[in-house]
Amino acid sequence: MKRFLFLIIPFLFLIACQANEEEIIEPNNDTPTSAENETTIQDKTLAEFFQEDQTIANFKGEGNEYASYTLQTQHPYENYVVTYEDNGGTIVQRIYRITKDNIGLLSEMGEAYDPVIPSFKELESMQVIDIYLAAPLEVGTRFNDWEIISTLETVETEFHTFENVIVIEKKEEQGNITRKFLVKDYGEIKREFIMVSDEAEVIVTSTFEKLL
Repeated sequence: MKRFLFLIIPFLFLIACQANEEEIIEPNNDTPTSAENETTIQDKTLAEFFQEDQTIANFKGEGNEYASYTLQTQHPYENYVVTYEDNGGTIVQRIYRITKDNIGLLSEMGEAYDPVIPSFKELESMQVIDIYLAAPLEVGTRFNDWEIISTLETVETEFHTFENVIVIEKKEEQGNITRKFLVKDYGEIKREFIMVSDEAEVIVTSTFEKLL
């Protein structure tokens, strides 16, 4: 059982007001259009669901020895995020691209003990292999096998009590359930895996504990 969970858990789990000037300024073609402004705002909103650059956080695990882990977050380029999840058994590197519509997972590599971050050009050419989170951020939004089931959850942790937490859920045919709890400025603050078997229900959680 521990070996099974060891393999599955790592992979589951930005106005200033400007005074009016008397001089009339001609329109500038370089000024972003309303659509471009909207795109920028949406991109920023989704980018807020990651921790800040160079942040290292500790997650407390319950239910399995590999549920505890540290998470290091890097922002090597605009709209790209790289995380390193170390649960004591392996280190998983994940690379994400942020767009106006979603956060796409570009790469997920285990045993990342000496990882290399691709160049910007290389990242631009990479294809999305999974969707981590998608807009609109409202109940009922579905992406791949995931669904947003709540946007008003309260999650108590040893670090802080978080309000307005977004909960996404995935249900498997066997009855297993995975939930991720995400909040602005911190990203994923809790992960919950419920495995149903003939013997008993196994619940494994990883909860944000502190910043290192």
